[in-house]
Parts: sequence; C-alpha cells; structure tokens
Amino acid sequence: MKTTYINTVERGILNSAYKREIRANISECKRETLSKMKLMVEAHQENAQSAAGTILKVSFFMVAIIIMVS
Repeated sequence: MKTTYINTVERGILNSAYKREIRANISECKRETLSKMKLMVEAHQENAQSAAGTILKVSFFMVAIIIMVS
C-alpha cells in the first residue's frame, strides 16, 4: 500500500537547511533574470535612440540639399 504523508516535515525532504538552500537559489535566479532583463531593455533603448538620431540626421541633410538646390 502506498504511504501518504500529510506533513512535509515527516518526509524529511523539506528540512530547514534544504528550504534555505532553495530560497537562496530562487532569489539568485530572480536577481540574474532581472539583471538580464535590465540589460536587454537598456540595449533596446540605446538602439532606439541611435535609430532616431540617424533618422534626424538624414532628414536634416535632405532638407539642406533641397534648400541648396532650390
């Protein structure tokens, strides 16, 4: 017959040292994930600013050429 456990302490798997280790691993993973997300957002923002700057430079250049031609 299969044994059922009501309390996790009875199983011995989730003792306090194990729980601390799991909590530490989870918080470390969260920090790592958040820092990766932050770097990704910053890189995207830099690319967007660079693209906007390029568009403005080309636009001003075209306006200058149009003014000189006319």
